[in-house]
Amino acid sequence: MTKMTIFIILTVLLLIRIIIGLWAKKRIFSLTSIPRNEYGIVFGAGLEKTGLPSNVLMERIQTAAMLYRAGKIRKVLLTGDNHSLYYNEPQAMKIAAMTLGISEKDILIDPNGHRSFDSCRNAICDFNIHQAVLITQPFHLPRVLWLAVSVGIDAIGMPVDLKRHRIDDEIWWRFRELFASVRAIIDGFIYKICYSVNEKRMNDRKGEIK
Repeated sequence: MTKMTIFIILTVLLLIRIIIGLWAKKRIFSLTSIPRNEYGIVFGAGLEKTGLPSNVLMERIQTAAMLYRAGKIRKVLLTGDNHSLYYNEPQAMKIAAMTLGISEKDILIDPNGHRSFDSCRNAICDFNIHQAVLITQPFHLPRVLWLAVSVGIDAIGMPVDLKRHRIDDEIWWRFRELFASVRAIIDGFIYKICYSVNEKRMNDRKGEIK
């Protein structure tokens, strides 16, 4: 692969990322301006070796608790990976959320949030959430907003204030988003197409029954 080819690929990826960011801008609010909502959705971001939420994940949970205490959201969906008995991201998130003052009765758990797309799809399909505040870091927020809207959620975003992290981590997160944004667009369009096809088939069958 030539340097020019690499440059063109990176340029296209960057343009896609910029377009998603501009599209999402009108859906992103601050704590003072964000409208009240029934649900907030917190996306998983990994656990430490101790089983506790990573720093990035803890920032998301803290922001959710802040919105909850301010009366901006009434319930919280914690969505993450639970691929084994020894790795239970949602349970660790739940314990942290309760420690920060979120009532257990107001916490919903999605153990099948393996990817951001899965989390958004599960929110509407499994929990019947059609409107929500998405809570995550600014580098992640435009992508999940696109995914949520693509699956049918009227979503707005609350960006988490980034604390100081290792510079190599921050570079990696942003670089990774270039490729993840492309996949998000593909996932969103495929879901819309499949949903439209299935809806048409169901309507056709209803017509046949009549």
